[in-house]
Amino acid sequence: MQAMSKFRITIVGTMLTVGLCAVTIAADTTPVLDAVNVSFELLNRDGEVVREADFQGQNLLLAFGFTHCLHICPLIAANMANVLKMAKKDAVGVFISVDTERDSAAIVDEYAHGFSDQMMGLGGSYEQVSAAVNNFNATFVVTKTSDNYTVQHTPSIFLIGPDGKLIDVFAMNTTSKIIADAMK
Repeated sequence: MQAMSKFRITIVGTMLTVGLCAVTIAADTTPVLDAVNVSFELLNRDGEVVREADFQGQNLLLAFGFTHCLHICPLIAANMANVLKMAKKDAVGVFISVDTERDSAAIVDEYAHGFSDQMMGLGGSYEQVSAAVNNFNATFVVTKTSDNYTVQHTPSIFLIGPDGKLIDVFAMNTTSKIIADAMK
C-alpha cells in the first residue's frame, strides 16, 4: 500500500512538472513565429504570379484549404471573412488550395470571393503549393484510392502584418474579434 502511495505521488509530481514546463513553453511563442517564413509564389485566377510582397502595407490573413471540403474550410473562410468585415484596418484574405489536382487558381478564387470581396484564392503547381505550405511550417496530405479522395491540412489562420512579418497563428475557431484586434 505504501508503494502505491509513493507511485501516486510520483505521478502527480511528474504531471505538475510537465504541466509547468508546458506553460513555460507556451508562454513564449516568439521563436515559433520567427521560424515561419511567410514567403510564397503562387498563381491568381489569371495565371499571374502573386507573392507575399504584393501585400506589403496591408494586414494579410492567410489559410490553406481546398474547395471540396465540406466542414473545416468553409468555417476557416467564413471566419476570415468575418475578421475582414469587422477589422478597422486595411486587410485582405488569401485562401490557398492544397488540392492542386482539383482546384485551379480560378476555382479557388471564386470560392474565396464567395465569402468576401476582400478575399482572393490562389493556387499553383504541386511544387509551388508545397513550397508555400512548408514555408509556413504547415502540412497537407492528399490520399487517393479507387473509392476515396481525402485531403488533410493544417487548419490555421496566419496573420501577417503590413510590414510583412507574422503577427500570430490562430486556430480556425478563434473568434473573429480576437484576430481583428491582433491586426496592426
